[in-house]
Amino acid sequence: MSDYNCNSCDKDFDNQESLNQHNLAKHTIAQKPVRSFNFKKYGFIAVVLVLIIGAGAYFSIAQPTGYAILKEGAADNSIGTGQISIVEYSDFQCPACGAAEPYVKEILQKYGNKTKLTYKHFPLPFHQYAAKAAEASECAGDQDKFWEYHDKLFENQNKLDVGSLKKYAQQNGLDTDLFNKCLDSGVMSSRVSQDKTEAKSLGVDATPTFFVNGKKHVGVLTPEKFLELSGL
Repeated sequence: MSDYNCNSCDKDFDNQESLNQHNLAKHTIAQKPVRSFNFKKYGFIAVVLVLIIGAGAYFSIAQPTGYAILKEGAADNSIGTGQISIVEYSDFQCPACGAAEPYVKEILQKYGNKTKLTYKHFPLPFHQYAAKAAEASECAGDQDKFWEYHDKLFENQNKLDVGSLKKYAQQNGLDTDLFNKCLDSGVMSSRVSQDKTEAKSLGVDATPTFFVNGKKHVGVLTPEKFLELSGL
């Protein structure tokens, strides 16, 4: 055996240089080229993906609700033109509010020329359907039928799911396509929230709560209590 023998294939060579060349040619494992990350190429792709995702999120939030409010500005759900102000904070699903309604109607019948009743929303969190019912009444109000719809809701306090709310709109002669778009969009939730915020600022924490010329009364407002608070 030569002094210059290849251990891998047992070949003999005349000198070290020949052996080295052989090993380089026959027994050196080729190194795979290391790919460098193409920041320019893939960075551009990443930016495009971020823009696409961001645009999707923006349009899911900022796209129009599908319903354009007919009567812009704060809702004024008032009836009567008298000097004695009655502001009622109420909840369409609240049994006590339902019990108060006949007395409110009686007060309006007896003293309607002297009073102005304004209805405000204060849906209680433990009443499952109250908030959506409040929105529905505002959708009806957008078609100038707040009070008719208000009465229908109090007549049907035990059935205020969305399907029923839409049925009552039809029964009250509303444009149901507009009403359904309004209700489904949730566009009136801000009006309900405004009333709730106002109510809390006045210390309202239960329904019904009435303010007769600014004097607070919690619970059913009887004609007798109304006379006491109004000073008639």
